[in-house]
Amino acid sequence: MESNDLIIKNLLQQTANDRIEIKTNATLDAIAKTITAFINGRGGDLLLGVDENKKILGLDNAQQYTIEILDYLTKNIVPTAPVSVNLIHYNSKPLILIGVWEGANKPYSYRLKIYNRSNGRNIIAGNRVVTQLIENRKAADSNWERMSALAVELSDLDLYEIKKTIDIVIEGNPDKKFADEEDFLIQHGLMLNGNLTNAGVLLFGKNPARFIPQSKIRLTVYPDRKSTNVFLEDKYFDGHIFSNITNIFNYLDALFGKTIRVDGLLRTEKKNYPELALREGILNAIVHRDYHSFKGFMHISAYADRTEISNYGGLPDGISIADLKKEHPSILRNPDIANICFVRKYIEMAGSGSIRMLADCKKNGFKMPVWKEANNILTLTFPDVFHAKSEGASEGANLDIEGISGNVKVELLKIYSFIKENPSAKVSDIQTYINKSNATVERYLKILKDNRLISFIGSRNNKIGGYKIVDTANDVHNSETC
Repeated sequence: MESNDLIIKNLLQQTANDRIEIKTNATLDAIAKTITAFINGRGGDLLLGVDENKKILGLDNAQQYTIEILDYLTKNIVPTAPVSVNLIHYNSKPLILIGVWEGANKPYSYRLKIYNRSNGRNIIAGNRVVTQLIENRKAADSNWERMSALAVELSDLDLYEIKKTIDIVIEGNPDKKFADEEDFLIQHGLMLNGNLTNAGVLLFGKNPARFIPQSKIRLTVYPDRKSTNVFLEDKYFDGHIFSNITNIFNYLDALFGKTIRVDGLLRTEKKNYPELALREGILNAIVHRDYHSFKGFMHISAYADRTEISNYGGLPDGISIADLKKEHPSILRNPDIANICFVRKYIEMAGSGSIRMLADCKKNGFKMPVWKEANNILTLTFPDVFHAKSEGASEGANLDIEGISGNVKVELLKIYSFIKENPSAKVSDIQTYINKSNATVERYLKILKDNRLISFIGSRNNKIGGYKIVDTANDVHNSETC
């Protein structure tokens, strides 16, 4: 089941409440009132294209209406809020799902009126509710995220990354204007009273660990199934959030590798991990971790039988592990960080990350992830996502060739990985590496060549040249056959 299907199915199973509204259709005005009320509450989801009996009807001109809704909400809800508007096909019918987090800058207004939810209805907030929303705003402003980061100057930030974010914001909302990078930071609450905030440093600092040491992310590769003082690799990622995301995923892509399957003339490649699920798990940990405490940490541990993501800061009050398997409120510990990650499209629909993880694992044949919480530490385990550094395996790849198994498969994988790391490798180099006879090496090379996994570059007659990995079938035809 696709992740969007699972999200819609979960929504349809929920009873009506102040976080969910399901309608056959709605005007832009009605949608804006509902979303404004959601933001002033605990967030929520509005699903269009389904009747009161939860029959799937679909919508006419859904694609155009999706664009119109996002544009209308962006222009008419003040202050700007992170709203996701998604066109989803369910049972072959187009639906529109509009989701929003609880707002960090309450109260939010639509056409100068403040709305809130009560018994499943949108009502204009009374004085007492408005006063409470303002108090909530004051509390949010005193949150660690918005505290001044001491001794940090604008020159300590990655201005290129800020400019990239500005371009993305303007692309989605051409009417939005920023005088410069500093104005962007001010408008997004990342600079207050002339001081950069902790969130601003985490998001855009050139070296945030210099000012916030607990912001580092540790990644350890253990040789077997237990945590010990012996490890194959122990790395720290200490850049800003966006550089950490990029560098971590580049590393994990090489660590877990992929399986190359050859079946007759068909060659396919599949990553050895559920890419979307692992991505969501790591992003959730980055966005929701408790940066405030000096004990705070985030640790990615890769074992020979599983991968774990642990971060200090358990689930927020009101959310249980059971809730992660269904539609649930997205209660943000770090709303400013979440907002920018949403703008950068690292985060999609509010409250849907855990559901997407489950759907991605199921779709790609992996075991379901498991969450555990203890001592204010949340640990997410992927049971069968493991590294390829154990004895008898080679890093970064796996081979699945029809009719080949056992020791021969292991030796082929060693050769393949060696050639990948040493382009133009000669037969003598490979023979030395795997400590096999020349005839055996030639036999193994022929299997890899016949399955279009490697090719010889150069002249065999003059014994000049070596082997390289085949990226496409054309590489075989463009090289000399041996």
